Amino acid sequence: MTQVVAVCIDDFALKKRQRYGTVMVDIETRRIVDLIESREMEDVSQWLSKYPNLRIVSRDGSTTYSAAITHAHPEAMQVSDRFHILKNLNERATQAFQKLFQGRISIPVTDRTQRIRYEMLIASTAGRVRMVKQLNQEGRSKEEIRLLVGISERLIKKYIDMREEDIPVEKQTSRGREHDDAVKKLLDRAARVRALREEGLSITEITQKTGFTSAIVKTYLSADFSPINAHYGTSREGKMQPYREEILRLRADGLKYREIHEVVKTKGYSGSLDSLRIYISKERRIRRDLQAAAGGAPVELIDKKWIIRLLYKPIDSIKGITSEQLAAIFTMYPKAELIFEVVNEFKELFKTKTPLALEPWMDKVHTLHCPELDAFVGGLKVDMDAVLNAITTDYSNGLVEGTINKIKTTKRIMYGRCRFSLLKNKCLLIDHLC
Repeated sequence: MTQVVAVCIDDFALKKRQRYGTVMVDIETRRIVDLIESREMEDVSQWLSKYPNLRIVSRDGSTTYSAAITHAHPEAMQVSDRFHILKNLNERATQAFQKLFQGRISIPVTDRTQRIRYEMLIASTAGRVRMVKQLNQEGRSKEEIRLLVGISERLIKKYIDMREEDIPVEKQTSRGREHDDAVKKLLDRAARVRALREEGLSITEITQKTGFTSAIVKTYLSADFSPINAHYGTSREGKMQPYREEILRLRADGLKYREIHEVVKTKGYSGSLDSLRIYISKERRIRRDLQAAAGGAPVELIDKKWIIRLLYKPIDSIKGITSEQLAAIFTMYPKAELIFEVVNEFKELFKTKTPLALEPWMDKVHTLHCPELDAFVGGLKVDMDAVLNAITTDYSNGLVEGTINKIKTTKRIMYGRCRFSLLKNKCLLIDHLC
């Protein structure tokens, strides 16, 4: 009989139609102990009971495996895999950010030069004229203005000399009017719901009176309610997506559409010049609308994907966001800073191996009133002993994950020409011969 003390187990896909197997790997010898063609609790429990020497079992957060190990070896120490715990935490935090941020994140521009360039990008002709006049009144030379706004000195002189009555009247696009109407409609509906709430009506009574669903009523009553659609300002994946930031930067630098098109074509863009024109026009409208929503203050847009990447990487290695921009986001969304704080504190528990800090950490998460993180904490409480063992010990499922990759390779080589028994025998033979 194989003398096993510490093992790790995990499941792996066999074929289609949700068929899975379970593999056991000896942590000390780093070899496969056994495989079975199931991950059902009864089958796994019966299989594990054949190995009476099991003392430590590393696994993922599966309740099935937890129950099977407890049934077969009640005295064995179970260790929840650190990778899966942290992966679940990052996924829950990502869900919280997806709910917290509406579309792209609009923040005040953090750099003076960048602010002027973005203003020029979104401004109408009237807006550009007034901006050039303001810079001229500040005592800036035409050369300085040219470097700031990215237009020719001849056009700058034209704008400076233009009389107030000759400045073109700003016109709102039809799409801009549609957006304003949609925002006003939502604000009116939210105001109606909140007025009924102030009168003392319950959510059920408000639902009956307005015809709105209870979920919509709760959304209107939420302190985080925003009338701007969550997808407003976001872009679908397309030919232009990889070059979006560069296109906007080149336009802000004063390059003409044709010049921008030539630059991005050399980098792989295969779309048309007209598509680029339409895209920049749309971006101008979106930025104008968001700037108007911010009270007219200049804004810049940050994709929330950069915020989510901060869960995995330090800010110095992420190109789409700076420390100044992150600080501005935290100022506008203090809850986001608190989420980052608790996520980093939890990761620190594993680095410092301080299990006593877990209980206070869970209490702190509860004060955030974040349903996604509360769900994560609920999962920790169900598997508390195994989580504490993951903090205090060095055991993990990294070994078995690598073994599963080898099993999958062998399975694909033998695809369509073997039963599970042959796959098992071949994997055991290969592993013990190496």
